[in-house]
Amino acid sequence: MASSAAAVLLTDAQERSAPSACESLGRAGYRVGGASSERPAPGQWSRFCDERFDIPDPRADSREFALAVSRVAQKGRFDTIMPGSDAALIAISAHRDLFPAEIELGLPAQEVVDACVSKVSLMTCAVDAGLAVPETVVCANREEALAAAGRLGYPVLLKPRRSVFTEDGDIRQRTSFLASGEAALAGELSAFGLPCLLQRHFAGALVSIGGVAAAGELPGLAVSRYIRTWPPRAGSVSCSETIPAPADLLDRVARFVAATGWEGVFELELIEGEGGELAAIDFNPRLYGSLALAVSAGASLPAIWCDWLLREHLEREVARPGVRYRWGDADLQHVWVFVRGGHLASAARVLRPRRGTARPYLRTRDPAPALARALQILQMVRRRLLGA
Repeated sequence: MASSAAAVLLTDAQERSAPSACESLGRAGYRVGGASSERPAPGQWSRFCDERFDIPDPRADSREFALAVSRVAQKGRFDTIMPGSDAALIAISAHRDLFPAEIELGLPAQEVVDACVSKVSLMTCAVDAGLAVPETVVCANREEALAAAGRLGYPVLLKPRRSVFTEDGDIRQRTSFLASGEAALAGELSAFGLPCLLQRHFAGALVSIGGVAAAGELPGLAVSRYIRTWPPRAGSVSCSETIPAPADLLDRVARFVAATGWEGVFELELIEGEGGELAAIDFNPRLYGSLALAVSAGASLPAIWCDWLLREHLEREVARPGVRYRWGDADLQHVWVFVRGGHLASAARVLRPRRGTARPYLRTRDPAPALARALQILQMVRRRLLGA
């Protein structure tokens, strides 16, 4: 690719979103750099990744991470940086003074970023936008948490105040935990920091709205319904399908994003209640795990954002409905659970191939990230065996 092409540096090239982000940007004519604190990093193995960089883990020391990213960006003449995790976003935003003016970070004000990664602020913005929110209690200590759980009823969702937080001087990262009873909740509380959040759990279909917020609009959108998650009751999406979205829902989503003040790529997750009402449960102001579905279905979100940020060109793309997404190694765990339980028909349904399925790693046009992912899994298995 010509050296004069606009250049984008992706952090967290080890994450699920990285190979698809590289493809989105590479096909749009950008020079792409992949930075990671881990090896192998599937995004760095993509044929759309032009340069590869080693950087520290943002969870170890946020300032050292931001300083390393700034040095890489300046030396490599990158025009902007796309964080691939909350930890990277928080670090770059908090230390934006380390980045020269010629690097366009595209970040809103610090207080906006802080609010966007806060699960408490999520509830306020959702209500202001006309979206429902599951009953949620902010708990200052263990006693408040156990009392709130008893009132909400088990199982109950335990969440940190934000996915990356500091507790006793240590930087921690947690998503959510479904506590089946008091003993399980009590055993996990210390790992989530205080204050923490407890949320009423109810079974319902999950809906993801991935998009781009730019110029007061949502020029890129990909709406999908979850089919499976891993872990099954409170995990990340392992299989989903794009769907058309009602205009009134998109209006409320637009109001929600405007209320947050966020600009850039995002994902809003909602859950469908018994009456069909969708309630907001999580907001990811960054590249997100199932990004491959949006890109494969025709909404190239990273390129849409960078086109606006660096080229002042606003492209409007909406993902076409009926496209499936599958996170293969997570779905294989579903198969094992079904086989072990004697549910062979359910296992066969998970394994059944479907043409045109979007995958985060396995793809014929760019096969190397799948090999990197296999090596990642082998490393994880080895660490668990050594730690046993």
